[in-house]
Amino acid sequence: MKKFINILKFQTFVYFLLLYPLYLHSQSEQPIQVKEAFKYVGETKIVCGRIVSTKYLKRASGGPIFLNFGRDYPNQQMTGLIWFGRFSEYFSYKPEKFLKRKNVCVKGYISEHEGKTQMEIRTEKQIKIRE
Repeated sequence: MKKFINILKFQTFVYFLLLYPLYLHSQSEQPIQVKEAFKYVGETKIVCGRIVSTKYLKRASGGPIFLNFGRDYPNQQMTGLIWFGRFSEYFSYKPEKFLKRKNVCVKGYISEHEGKTQMEIRTEKQIKIRE
């Protein structure tokens, strides 16, 4: 009986050492809806939703592009922020035009700015178009 308990303890140890990290990783790869993004501030997630409007401030410092998810500005559920002046070489298209009214999933770090949920997008590889 003692040998059985030791085997059980060993199996439990192996589970936590090897398998549990894989479980946690798979959980972080599960997409969430844009309306739930605010719950995950401070985490890296895949967020899916519709970009309803965009705004490119070409003359502003850094050339920011704002992608408004779920609802139009100022009531957006989340903002995708692209510093296009810095990261334009990582896009093969004009995000403010190409992504408008598209359903997408974006992967990145969810943060908050002035009470609004946002995600910085640095490359088109973070964005997957959904049909």
